[in-house]
Amino acid sequence: MNDVAAARTTAMSALNNDRFRVMLEQITDPGASGTLMTMGGGAGSTSTDFKTALSRYAENSE
Repeated sequence: MNDVAAARTTAMSALNNDRFRVMLEQITDPGASGTLMTMGGGAGSTSTDFKTALSRYAENSE
């Protein structure tokens, strides 16, 4: 039962965290999936091809 209480406390803390809430709003936005996939800057940014996106991901994972 201790694990359940700890999980609930953690979830409540996350829900009350403004930065976490804003991040959830951003990633659940339907338009965000394309932006995240291409690692673009949002509206008006140029499209990134899949190979470039993979390359950038690899660079940022090092």
